[in-house]
Parts: sequence; structure tokens; C-alpha cells
Amino acid sequence: MKRHRKGRSRSRPPDDYFEAGPMEFARFGKVVMARNRANSEQLKGMQANLADSLPGIIAEIDGLVASISEKIARLPPDRLLQRAWWEFASMALGVGGKAGEGLEDGVALRMMDYVQSVIASVTPTSRSAENVGEEDWATLKRNVRDLFGLLTRDYQIASTAYRRTQDPNLNMEIEEFRFRAETIWVNVRGERYQAHERQALQDVLTPHSDVLARLFGIDAPTLIGELDKLLIKLTHGIGDAFDDLEQLQQDATHKLAEIVVQGDNADVENIHAKLFEDPEFAARGARVAGEIGGLDLFDVGKITNLPDALLAELAWSPGEDTEFFAPGEFSGWPLRVWPTMKRPFIRLQGRVLCFDFITLFDNIYRVLQRAIFRLAPDYKEAWNERQKAMAEALPFRYFEKLLPGARVFRPVYYRWKAGAGPLQWCEADGLLLYEDHLFIVEVKAGAFTYTSPATDLQAHISSLEGLLLSPASQGNRFLDYLESAPEVCIANAGHHEVGRLRRSEFRHVAICSITLDPFTELAARAQHLRKMGVDVGQRPIWALSIDDLRVYADLFDNPLVFLHFVEQRMRAARSEFVDLNDEMDHLGLYLRQNNYSQYAAALVRSGKMAKLNFVGYRDHVDAYYSAIIRGDQPVLPRQQTPQRLAEIVSFLSESNVTGASELASFLLDASGECRRDLAASIDEQLHKNRELGRTLPLSIYGDMRLTVFVWSPASPRQAAYGVEHTQVVMGADKRDYTSTLRA
Repeated sequence: MKRHRKGRSRSRPPDDYFEAGPMEFARFGKVVMARNRANSEQLKGMQANLADSLPGIIAEIDGLVASISEKIARLPPDRLLQRAWWEFASMALGVGGKAGEGLEDGVALRMMDYVQSVIASVTPTSRSAENVGEEDWATLKRNVRDLFGLLTRDYQIASTAYRRTQDPNLNMEIEEFRFRAETIWVNVRGERYQAHERQALQDVLTPHSDVLARLFGIDAPTLIGELDKLLIKLTHGIGDAFDDLEQLQQDATHKLAEIVVQGDNADVENIHAKLFEDPEFAARGARVAGEIGGLDLFDVGKITNLPDALLAELAWSPGEDTEFFAPGEFSGWPLRVWPTMKRPFIRLQGRVLCFDFITLFDNIYRVLQRAIFRLAPDYKEAWNERQKAMAEALPFRYFEKLLPGARVFRPVYYRWKAGAGPLQWCEADGLLLYEDHLFIVEVKAGAFTYTSPATDLQAHISSLEGLLLSPASQGNRFLDYLESAPEVCIANAGHHEVGRLRRSEFRHVAICSITLDPFTELAARAQHLRKMGVDVGQRPIWALSIDDLRVYADLFDNPLVFLHFVEQRMRAARSEFVDLNDEMDHLGLYLRQNNYSQYAAALVRSGKMAKLNFVGYRDHVDAYYSAIIRGDQPVLPRQQTPQRLAEIVSFLSESNVTGASELASFLLDASGECRRDLAASIDEQLHKNRELGRTLPLSIYGDMRLTVFVWSPASPRQAAYGVEHTQVVMGADKRDYTSTLRA
């Protein structure tokens, strides 16, 4: 076979290219690359002009907020939210990914969540309109679109330029973090896939079932079931309602024919009245009309049996919130804490309504936590203890699904020194051993700040420090201990030895920092936060949430493929070019590009661009969960792997072959071209085995050095000959080989 490299990308021209003054942009598939060619004088002039534009942009935003609030105050809130939901539903229901990312989808969602926040904060006028006219709706929608466009684009650019004029030494790493945090705060909703909402609530609420029953009269399983009813109604209810309508129409046609045949109802009104004399039929008609034309689809009281005491904690009345529009900076701006984040329901005309299930499920756990702390402050310590125990157990449940049969030690104690001090007992939340991989798992159950990054950026930085630095430090400390001697001892909580470990036994070690709160959009950048003071150390850290791990447990059905992904994920953590906002984009890039850190480096070298932006790479993951929500047959997202290679990796995962993980990773490291050539050569050799009655060894040289013997019934296995031949090839190649693998 020919010489192969294991995955090096080739140079190619961009799919799109354009210039805007000194700015240069190029698109390669889903990758957007940018470079600023401005000289220092041009850049200084641009910055000055942008900074000067900031007061005008702020005034424009204030004007839009005032116009939006004035319209909402005089328009009927139930009709507004009903129309907003129908528009959003027509665009987005069934989409399995995060909500609000496409422009029109985002505007449709903002017409629900932001408009509901304004309704909760603005007192209605005494003379409100009875309906929402087309002109009012179009104007309101245009205002909302312009508001979020200005906040996401113009305001951010001008704000950074203004800060640079005020502080020439502005830390641009912190400034970029501020920009990302604010745009995520304003635009991104949907912390997890809808298919996981129920399981996520079961994971986190079950430990607190007793206090929920004591305070609200509902235990955790019942509460989860009632919330699930809302999710089902707001995602599938409209389809069910139209099915009911169709069936109702068919039944009505048959009944009308029967009435007409009877001949005692000559006019239309009498026929119609006779039709609805049947109480069951009348109830069906009222139910369909209430869901399609009324508010029953959103009526929490009709859909669930949630107790009034709990609804009082979850619902605003119009104008009840006093903080969102309180005087001061960002009054009414989406950069403040939205009322829907504190209470997801709205009380209108004596009915508690839920229009926005996304915000409900994003925030319900922490909303309940704050309510419980206020109503039962004595429970706070028990909450924290139970939350910690639950959070430390969950990652291993999902890891053991990914890596069945793994050896788990949790928690782990060991004697190690703190700085220059004496030896003392230290703790690691847990270790997971599988094949030649070691996972050092540290878990943080604390809450990520619920304050806005625009009003309290330091709280966001402090949250990152608390949720990333401590686990990273603890994980690095254990790895230091592991590497301090050829063999080390680990103990349980009673300080009794439970095992011994050797660093030499593990080809790959991953330090995992796992959080209960989903702050993936920031955690995925853990290795890039050093310049803003959040330094996780020189070793790569895999920072992810329980929600991310739950997704991986769904999508990986071969433990060796998962281990290979982990290896590539940790390579990406070392890369200065792979800077992603979302953990799922890491998975998407792996599925598409395999060694995606190498792919990113090649793009930068070939294009000589200063900045890479990878977008839309988790589309296949979104599509998988979208199919589940729609009731379609989901297709697991996978790399393009030839059948022969997939068979080998599958065999290795089910065998007891020594070094199976290393061999699988070696094969999976291969580029797409090499994979195809290898698979084709195996098929060709199987054919030759039948012709020749013996096998011919296949050898690959270059970056990927491999010798393959294809055994079959026509050419039975001759292990000794295979090893001898391979050793001769290794000697002739005159390179160092770290191991010889036999399968």
C-alpha cells in the first residue's frame, strides 16, 4: 500500500471570500475565518468613530425599549403571548437543539420570553385594546428584532471601542469574555435537549422530595410528572388538538347525516343544536376550541395538578416585577435579569399560563431552590449536602454507561503534600479506569451565578473560578501524586487502602471538571481563559456539565470510539486555534474532521487568518434529538467509517485483546482516505486469499505505520509468522516503535 499520513488537511480555496475595508473574511464550509489588515492609524480612527457612536446607540436602544413597553402596556397580554406562541411554534417546534439561534427563530422566541418579561414588569393601561392588530404586531416585532440586533452587534462593538479609548491597556481577553457572556445571556436559550428534560429533573429533584412535599404539598416524582405534562402539551399538544379537530369533524359529519335522516330538524340552527345536545360531543368540541382558539393549551391549571402554593412562587401578574424596569443602567434592557428567569409563568385573568417551556425548564431547578431557601432557610444545609452527594454520583452513572465494566473508585483519599508543607490526606471525587485510560473526575455542585454579566461581570468570572479552578487544581494534584512514584496507594474515606495504581499503566489520563449547572457555552473555553485570570494549569482540562455527559451516554455505543473522542477532545484543549462556545461543537467537529485540532491548525497555516470561528458543527446532534421529539427513527451521528474498519473496532470493543483501546485509536486516527484504502485492501486480500490459498501482508508507511495480515477460512491464522514478519518490517523501517499489538 502507499504511504499515508494520519489526517493532514490539504490546502484548498475558500468557498466564500469578501473584504470590508481592512477586514477580510473567508468561509471554508462551516468555518469562518477573519483577519484585520488595518494599520495602526486606520485602526485608531475606526476605534474612535465606533466609540463616538456609543451614546447614540444607547439612546436608540432606550427608545426601542420605551416603544416596546408602551405598546405592550396597552395591548391585551393574553392575545400577545398567544400569537407569539403560535408564530414560534410554526417555526421551531420539534427542533432538538438550542433555541433562539437562527435569526427568525430567535425573534419569534423573543416575542414570547422578552415580551412576557415586559408584561410582568409594566402596569397595563386602563384602556387596553381588545385585540392585537396587524400594524401593532408588525411594529412590535420590528422593534424587538431591532432591539436584539443592536444589543448583539452595534452595542457590543461600540462598547468595546469606548472601553479601549478609556483604557488603552484594556484586557481584551476579559473583553472578549464579556462579549460572549452578554450575547449568550441575551440570545441563547435551551440548556439541554428536550428529550432529557424529564431525566434531568429526576436527577436533581429526587433528593429534595420531602421538602417539596412539606412546603408545597407535592413530592418530586409527582412534580416532575406534572411539569412533563406541560412539556408534552406545549410541544405535541397542538398536533393532538388538530388530530382531535379532524376526528371531531368526521364524527360531526356522520351525526349530521343521522339527524337529517330523522327529518325532524328542518333548519340549520336546529340541526346544529341537536348535534351538540350530546354532552360528550359538546365537551369534545369545547376542548378543541379551547386549545386551538383559546388559551387552554397554555392553562397550567387545566393541564396539571400543580398546587396553588407552588404556582404562587412561579407566576407573575402584569406589572408585579419591580426590578426589570427599575431606574438605572439598562432599565428594561435584556441585559438585566429577566422576570421569566425568576418566575416562568404569567397570571392573566385569574389563570396561570405557561407559554415558554424553554425558559421554564432552563430555570426551574434554581427557581425552586431559591423559593425553598426563602420559605425554609433551615433546609439550606441539607439541600447543599444532598445536592453535593447527588452531583458527585451522577457523572459515574453516565460514565459507566459509556464505559461498561469500568473500575470505579469514589471518593478517593491519598496522602500528599500541600505546597512545601507536610504530607496530609487529600481527596479526589473519583477515579474511573477503563483499558489504558484513567479519568480523574472532580465535580462541582455549586450554582453558576444567575446575575447578568452586564451588571456583574466579576460574578461570572468568580463562578468560572469556583467551578473550574478548584476541580482543575484537585485533579492536577492527584495526577502529581500518581506521577510521584512508580506505584501509589489510594484509600477510602476510612483511609484504608483500596488499590494501587501505576502511571505507566495508563496511555491516556483525562482530568474532568464536571458541573451540575450547564454553563457549557463558557466552560468549553476553559483552556482559553488563562489571560483573564482563570488559569486551569498547563495540563488540559475537560470541563463539561452533567447535561453534556448525558448526551454522550446517548450517542456513543462503542466504548473504544468514545475513548478515541476523549483523546481528540483533550488534544483540542491544548490547541490555541480550537476555541468553541459549545461542548457539542467539539463532538460535531470530531465527527466531521476527526483530528479537528490538526484541522484547525492547518486552516490557520493555509489561510494565514488570525481568527477562526466554527459554526453549526453540532447540526447532526441536533437532528438526532429533533427526530426523537418528532417521533421519527433517530440516526446516531457517526464519523464516516468504512464498514470493514467499523467491524474491526466493534470486534475490539467486545474482545479481551490486550491493547484494544490503543489499536482502535491508532486505526481511528487515520484520515478518511487512509481508512478507505485500508478497508479496500482488506476486501481485496480476502478475495486473494481464496485465489492463492494464503495471505499476503499489507504494510503502510509514513506517519501511519501499520502491517496487516488478513486471515480467513481460505488462509487460516498463523500468528507466529505474522509476528515474525511484522518484526522484520519494523527493523527494516529503522524507527522506534513503542509497542507491538496483536489482534
